[in-house]
Amino acid sequence: MIRRLRLNVSSLLKFLEGKILFLFEAIYSKLTILLAFHLFIVMLRILYVEYGPLEIDSEEAQYWIWSRHLQLSYYSKPPLIAYLNWFSTSLLGDTLLGIRINAILIGFGIAMTCYYLALELFHNRKTATIASLLSYALPFIWLPSSFFTTDSPLLLFWLLSLLFFWKAVKTDSMKNWIYFGISFGLGIISKYAILFLLPCLLLFLWLRHSQIFRNRKFYVGLGIGFLFFLPVVVWNLKNDFVSFRHLQHLTGTTEETVPIERIGLNLLEYIFGQIAILSPFFIVFYFKILKSWIRKQLSDEILFLILPGIIVFFVFLPIAFTRKSGINVNWPMFAYASIPVALAHWAVIKKKIGRLAVGAGVSLMFLLLISNLSVLDKVGIEKLIPVEFDPTKKLTGWQSLAQHVDSLKGRLPSTNHFVFSNSYHISSELQFYLEEQPTTYFLNYKNRMNQFSLWPGLEQFENKNYYGIFISTAPIKEELKESFEELRSFSTRKILYRGMETYNFKIYVLKDFKGIKEKNSHY
Repeated sequence: MIRRLRLNVSSLLKFLEGKILFLFEAIYSKLTILLAFHLFIVMLRILYVEYGPLEIDSEEAQYWIWSRHLQLSYYSKPPLIAYLNWFSTSLLGDTLLGIRINAILIGFGIAMTCYYLALELFHNRKTATIASLLSYALPFIWLPSSFFTTDSPLLLFWLLSLLFFWKAVKTDSMKNWIYFGISFGLGIISKYAILFLLPCLLLFLWLRHSQIFRNRKFYVGLGIGFLFFLPVVVWNLKNDFVSFRHLQHLTGTTEETVPIERIGLNLLEYIFGQIAILSPFFIVFYFKILKSWIRKQLSDEILFLILPGIIVFFVFLPIAFTRKSGINVNWPMFAYASIPVALAHWAVIKKKIGRLAVGAGVSLMFLLLISNLSVLDKVGIEKLIPVEFDPTKKLTGWQSLAQHVDSLKGRLPSTNHFVFSNSYHISSELQFYLEEQPTTYFLNYKNRMNQFSLWPGLEQFENKNYYGIFISTAPIKEELKESFEELRSFSTRKILYRGMETYNFKIYVLKDFKGIKEKNSHY
């Protein structure tokens, strides 16, 4: 029985491999077909944004707000994402598509950069095509290609930096060193994390191409890159270096000692989190590549591709220990950007293209399912992945909340009012979805600073007969209630998703703001 089952599974895998290989052969035969395929994916993603169920993520909304206040830099991130949002929304309006079109086009750019990076390293069109297609099956690329966060441009410019760095090393062309510097510089103003690329490249040069250290063109490229960093430094000089203080806090060096039992839990969360974003469906390939690395059987090209991921993984490992709250799963993922190229090359030289394609297909189907888990409810297996484990639950209900707040605003006897929250996530979502998208505010009450803390806040409404509409998931604090003359009304707004309650917002309408002292607990 078991033997027959194994034969059936084996036959199914061979059948799938044959069909996938047939489709793949058709795609890789011409670059124009590959481009048409990627543009088709772009169109599908645009349609999904326009007609799909997912609303804006609070981080996307926050970066959109930044685009309405263009600066040289911002509290937690460099400025490029704000300028990209400003440009795209100037063309398409302050809409969800106006924001996510950036992620969609960057996803196209990532796929094509994987193609040219693989072609440059291995001079094999088959490898390049596989690398390009694999970008759709890896979670750490799927997410920044679907939602517009700072990880989106970071991944693209990380890959472009690798591409032009390799070309510069091989050709010693000043043009390629300049292109490397520009790519690296654009990465710096995308997210500070690209600075991890520099020690990775230096180590690679020291191991395999130490003569580059005597090449002045290399330093010209680096100099061009760091020129992009100057506006960020200038902004921080004027703002008490809050960005660097924030980064210091993120490392955990300012936190209290982590309990022993929490260290083990943080380690497990970190390791399994990285497996998840790398996709467990490729785990066998990863182990085989690492095995070759340990045996020192890797070529220059493969070492160049995997060295950043290995280094950054181990750099973040102690941070996961020292931070009481661990680290976010996406923090190291930028360093894996070149993994599609390494996987594609490995599959080609080991003649495992079919196996890789099946893994990619399963991974892609899983990503599509995770993005649309309400489908499970329609077929009666909603308990397979319950709502509490649904990552998209936070992307619903915001429009409904905003409509309720708009109705409360319409019943106020005065136009002198402001909307605020003790969560910048709520404030950001409401500013995007409220009618006419008015400025919303954040009340910092013993929370960490954020960009709202650096802009004019509630103090501008003190003693001017303003109404305040406060939205929170927790009951109002007595100190806040006493900062107004009276509480006019209280209501709640429950958000249901897949038949279950995901949020229960508490909404307070308060009259005549007198003032309150905000308290930032940390950076």
